[in-house]
Order: sequence, then C-alpha cells, then structure tokens
Amino acid sequence: MLTGMCPECDALVHFTSMPKTGHRSVCPYCRSRLIVISSNPIMLDWAFAEPIDTTNPNNRRELPNRSR
Repeated sequence: MLTGMCPECDALVHFTSMPKTGHRSVCPYCRSRLIVISSNPIMLDWAFAEPIDTTNPNNRRELPNRSR
C-alpha cells in the first residue's frame, strides 16, 4: 500500500498511485495541507502557499543572542 505519514498528527495518508515529488495532498484526519518531498520512500511535509526565499535577508530569522 502506498502511504506516507502526516507530520502534524502522525496519521497514515494513503495514495492510490505512486505520488511524484511536489504532489499536494490533505491529511484526512487533521486536514493539514501536505506536499510530497520524497516518493521512495513516501515522505510528506507541510505545504506552504509560497516557497520561502532564503536568499532574501528579510526572510531570514535571527537566533536570539544567548551570550550572557
């Protein structure tokens, strides 16, 4: 059976055919929007409306300074 695990609720998400990388799906249990990041094995991640542009310095998160 073709299944992947939802990263939100750990439920199994079933596919009727082999999904390709980039295929979008919805978890039937928690309704999280998912995207296939690997098809062998099937691995799922949260799908975002737009990819995050890591080359733009305005999109980078700064880590808190813990040098006290």
